[in-house]
Amino acid sequence: MAMYEKAIVYDPETRDFAMYLDGELVGFARTYQEAEEALDALVSELLSGRYVCEAA
Repeated sequence: MAMYEKAIVYDPETRDFAMYLDGELVGFARTYQEAEEALDALVSELLSGRYVCEAA
């Protein structure tokens, strides 16, 4: 099973929480709880093989 390193960093200037997965910025959230839930959902999708990356 793949292990992912999750990190949530608060930015006092923007008052947002930056979400990192394996050292890569994956997004921002308004609260720590939202960031934690979003990262958990992303990891769950990655582990299940359901995650699809779309080009911007």
